[in-house]
Amino acid sequence: MEGSFVELQDRVIQRGLCTACGTCAGVCPEGAIGWSNEDDEPLPELKGNCTGCGICNTVCPGEEVNIPALEQFVFGRTREENIPDLGLYLDALAGWAADEAIRQRGAGGGLVTALLAYALEKGFIDCALVSGFRRDQPWRTQAKLAVNRQQLLAAAQSKYACVPVNTLLRKAFAEGYRRVAVVGLPCHIHGLRKMQFCGRPASLARGVVLMVGLFCASQFYFEGTRHLLVERLGVDRLEDVSSLSYRGGHWPGHLVVELKDGRKLLLDRHEYMYHHLMPGYKRDRCEMCVDWAAELADLSVGDYWDPRVRAGQALGISSCLVRSRAGKELLEGAVKEGYVETIPLEAARLAAGIGYELKKHAAAFRLKQRRRFGWPVPEYHRQTNYTPFARELHLAPETKSDVEK
Repeated sequence: MEGSFVELQDRVIQRGLCTACGTCAGVCPEGAIGWSNEDDEPLPELKGNCTGCGICNTVCPGEEVNIPALEQFVFGRTREENIPDLGLYLDALAGWAADEAIRQRGAGGGLVTALLAYALEKGFIDCALVSGFRRDQPWRTQAKLAVNRQQLLAAAQSKYACVPVNTLLRKAFAEGYRRVAVVGLPCHIHGLRKMQFCGRPASLARGVVLMVGLFCASQFYFEGTRHLLVERLGVDRLEDVSSLSYRGGHWPGHLVVELKDGRKLLLDRHEYMYHHLMPGYKRDRCEMCVDWAAELADLSVGDYWDPRVRAGQALGISSCLVRSRAGKELLEGAVKEGYVETIPLEAARLAAGIGYELKKHAAAFRLKQRRRFGWPVPEYHRQTNYTPFARELHLAPETKSDVEK
């Protein structure tokens, strides 16, 4: 039936185009869409009665994201062709949480956590949809609804396994929250903007008032983490894990696993990321995504990598592209109230990182090749320019402490 979940299943899910963002489940008026696990990966599944309203098909970012139309809708203009291509933005900054505990807890300076804490405590939002870990299986990721600083801190740091964050939209509104922030990857933001563009469901479209997008080179299959646990760390039974962190310890963080018998295991980030997850376990749909810096978010945030700093010798710093007026007002308020500290950032330097190369060049080229051979591919309604260009050194900006010295 046209507009039904069956159509979504045929066009998107069974063709390998589902991003597992959770938007379809989060917007279904009947609450009829749930989740199954295939090879330990989440896939939407019909759990109730589908009325054929068509909303799930309309908001799904798996098959189509009309980036120019959504840019016009969100920002009132479309981008010019620039190299490097970072999308539309008003300002570029580097920043970190002023609170030392938040900064140390965060993956890259705790900027996102501090901004959400400010938004919650000042009443700009009444809840935030974030990514955390399951209580019953603490080695598995799960979408979380945070309403206070403690819950935000518990969900801090990067999660390198799939989290259908947008699934919680219905839950947030069912529990009475009406001003919702969402922290998500580019695909999460795509689904939310498509929801706002079509205006359905109206209450949810109005109620998501802040989108913080995370820079994303790729998401990874949980199978990659499972192999790390068993083969590299010697964890024979996942049930022996009491906690897991992908960015634990000093910046830039490592895979840190605590066992129920009190042992703590650690695997170097460079080893597990660049020699395992990145080359071997990227989700296939991510290989076709050309949005690295969450180009439709209000604020886009990611690590600022400085090759001059050795691991463990510095606290993290976040890069931040301020894209919308709402994002700009929030960030300026957080600075004024002492929640975060910022310094100017030359945005073009962000393109020196591997994430930019993987999405804006490699994925754009791969998308073209797959389309040529008739493979299922998403349509973004713009051609990403993957032409190589000379890069500047990727150096960190001066911090206030540097200036004072």
